[in-house]
Amino acid sequence: MSASGTVHGHGAGHFRDLLIAAFHAGIDAGRPEPVTRDAVARVLQQAGAGAPAPTAIIAIGKAACAMADAARQAGCLAPGIIVTNDENYQEIEGFDVHVSAHPVPDIRGLRASDAVEQLADSLTADDHLLLLISGGGSALLPAPAPGISLADKMALNEALLASGLDIHDMNVIRRLFSRLKGGRLAAVAMPARISQFLLSDVPGDRLESIASGVAAPEPTSLDAAIGLVHAHGLDRLAFVPAHLDALRSGKVQAPLGADNPVFDNVQTEILASNTICRLASRRLLEKAGDIEIIDAPDLDGDASIMGERLAACVKSVSKPGHYGIIVGGETTVTLTASSGVGGRAQEVALTTAIALAAERAAAPSEWAVLVGGTDGRDGPCDAAGALLTSDDALDIAKAKAALAAHDCYPFLQASGQLVMTGGTGTNLGDLAIIRFTR
Repeated sequence: MSASGTVHGHGAGHFRDLLIAAFHAGIDAGRPEPVTRDAVARVLQQAGAGAPAPTAIIAIGKAACAMADAARQAGCLAPGIIVTNDENYQEIEGFDVHVSAHPVPDIRGLRASDAVEQLADSLTADDHLLLLISGGGSALLPAPAPGISLADKMALNEALLASGLDIHDMNVIRRLFSRLKGGRLAAVAMPARISQFLLSDVPGDRLESIASGVAAPEPTSLDAAIGLVHAHGLDRLAFVPAHLDALRSGKVQAPLGADNPVFDNVQTEILASNTICRLASRRLLEKAGDIEIIDAPDLDGDASIMGERLAACVKSVSKPGHYGIIVGGETTVTLTASSGVGGRAQEVALTTAIALAAERAAAPSEWAVLVGGTDGRDGPCDAAGALLTSDDALDIAKAKAALAAHDCYPFLQASGQLVMTGGTGTNLGDLAIIRFTR
């Protein structure tokens, strides 16, 4: 870095630390503690003015422990339940803490779902439930619908993760097979008052998609949701047809629509989202020097196609200068039975790098790309994502083979290109950060 604060240098290796710092700045901006503490403090102030104080807390998601601890810091001493994943587990006084599996649910999630349901069902009109919801809740709280087993839910979740569906459509289907998602947890807690605070890990911050909307109305019609199941061949699973028939006949409760009176008792506020993370990463990148941030599409759709789109944005810039791209969201990967180990962030990063390395004449002279999950975990592995630069000796043939087999993790691990953060205590979607020089 020069005396003026500008990041320059010879070769793209010096971009690596800058991108790592920008990624961590994004994660830090999405930390759940300060926003949750402030939100709960407001609730307690209202209680001091005559509104009912919280009498119970349910925290669900990868940031559940951090949010519950923040509620304690704000002075809320109500008892409650926490449901989170292994990486973010911690004991918090006054809470029954449950650890569950992500992204595929397990028996611990079933026990956690039962505990959450029992607490909600015990509430009365005199109670005020504080719901603290963050990303990952869909898998962490499986709660199978009547007639559906945990094994069924696990099989469905594995099929959804391999389907290539985006998070919104995936959660439309998940809600059909749950007894708590799709507003049903709010129904169980009726007639208690509910204050719901959310950290959004989904594009568009759609309430029904954050942890599959345990206290949010269902915007998709039952016919459209069932049509989605058929369109993607999920009715091949043996238990699905009978369950769809039960939903149609009303034998099993469908997700609750916006006209259901249960939502009259629910107040909702989104405390943080991917946008906050992107802005923080951008500020750090811009602070590093004379870098022009250019527009690029949000992370969406197939991971490999997304990587090619990001590379095209880089190659479209012809004017000499120093540039950056910062986008967020969530892509998808369509898996098969023979797929290896990796994740969507790794695939976006590797595809971008291949597209730039394969066309050196069209690509900038120096570039670096980092794509990672703000929760510190990309798919079923322990890496947050990947970071590659134009200085790396990229074997394009082997990289393409790793992508084709959805086996990016061992390839990137061998070359030291994985980004490892450990559990971050938050979950606000993915970030893609690119720095390049023409």
